[in-house]
Order: sequence, then structure tokens, then C-alpha cells
Amino acid sequence: MPEEQRIALVTGGSAGLGYEIARTLMANGYRVMIVGRDDGRLQSACDRLSAGESSEVAWYRCDLANADDVDGLFSAVRDRFGRLDALVNCVGTSDRGLIENLEPDRLEFLLRQNVLTTLLCSQAAIGLLERSGGAIVNIGSLASKVGARYIGGYAAAKHSLAGMTQQMRLELRPRGIHVGLVSPGPIRRDDAGERYRGSVDESLPSRASAPGGGTRLKGLPPERVAKAVLRSIQRRVPDIILPGYLRILVSIGHALPRLGDWLLLKFTSHKED
Repeated sequence: MPEEQRIALVTGGSAGLGYEIARTLMANGYRVMIVGRDDGRLQSACDRLSAGESSEVAWYRCDLANADDVDGLFSAVRDRFGRLDALVNCVGTSDRGLIENLEPDRLEFLLRQNVLTTLLCSQAAIGLLERSGGAIVNIGSLASKVGARYIGGYAAAKHSLAGMTQQMRLELRPRGIHVGLVSPGPIRRDDAGERYRGSVDESLPSRASAPGGGTRLKGLPPERVAKAVLRSIQRRVPDIILPGYLRILVSIGHALPRLGDWLLLKFTSHKED
């Protein structure tokens, strides 16, 4: 089909990175359906996305951790568009805390938000994507690659997502479906530094509420991450880390764990440590 008729589904598309991914896909000729849990926010996002764009945008309210809701979502995609070329799984929840204080219920919640939502959507999309030779792109994090301090159960959830993504890629490749993982560092946002302030208790240094748990990295423009998602879809790139130079450091850390720990501490340590 011509480029302008390709269809993309973006979960978490009503705000933040998901919204920017939807905007980037529309600017590149995709018709897009965004998914979230709030009708008002979804409609507002659609209104803003459709302003000045010729591509179609639609929305669907869904609890992506509920299998019946996800079945309904993909029935809506089939009814409205008849095909699907790209699924971007952008739903997730971060965390703050010490591993020694991580409660089982909290870890289960993080796995549901970061892994189960991706699993259910990806399973439901396989039939449509096999027919189009399409792509799944999962949004990871640097926490998919390393286990920094003070981020609670987030690294456990995102490492699980990374492992599942690779397994999906190997299993779905013979069926013509590309599966990619985009793992960005902290992303610029209006509430950076305030988002977790209420959940950081006295057991953590104050900087734990900062993006990345206080890592000394500049916030990435969401537009840059969205372009990486587009590149993974169009060029079938399997694994992208942003900023790119961190791939070398991650690789060194995996090959030489003691050096990896030292590098990670260097990037996350402050005078108060």
C-alpha cells in the first residue's frame, strides 16, 4: 500500500512520549490510532494531532492489562482500518525505592504495566502484522539494560520487557514481523524532578526523585526518541539505545561487570553519596 495508507497503533498516545510518537508517525504518512484510559485526554490529543495534518487519527479507550479490553481494541482496529502495519507499545510505569523495601504487590503492578500490557497487545496484533509484514516496537529504558540504584522495581520490569522483546523478535521473524526495542535515557518533560518527589522517603537521597534516579544525563528531547521509533519500524532496527554512546558503556558493563558497576556508579553518584 502507499505510505499514506499505512496504519499504526500507539498505546499511551494521549500524552508524553506516546503523543510525540503518534505525531511523528502521522507526519510520515501513517494513519494512527492512539490508546489510553481517559476519554477527555484522548479526544484532546486527537484534536491537537489532527490540526494541520492530512493523516487520519482516531482514539480508543482501553485498559491494556485486561485481555478482554485488548481484544475489543483490535476488533476496533480491524473494523476501522482493516489492517495494521505498526504497533508501538508505549505504556509503562516507573518507580523509586530500594530493592530491600520492594513489596511483591508493587512488583506485580510494575510487571502488569510494563510487561503484561505489551504482551497482550503484541499477541493480539500478530495476525494483522503477519499479513502486512509489519513491526512491533516496544519502549524500554536504560533500566532495560542496567540496574541503577533507587529505581525500585523498574529495572526488574524493564529487563523482563527486554528479554521478552528479544524472544518475540526471534519467534516472529519467520512470520515476517519485525520486533524492536527502543531504550532511551531520561526524557525531557515539564514535571521532571517533581514527578516522584512525593514517593521518595527518607531512606533515599533527595536526588532519587530526579529523572533516571539522579543519573547525570541530559534529558532527551521526545522528538529524538520518536524518530528512533520510526527508524526501528522503517529500517527494522532491532535494538536502539539513546543516547547512542551509552551502547558502548552498556556492552563493556555486560562483558566486565566490575567495570560496569564502576561506570554506573560514576554516572549516578553525587557528593551526598
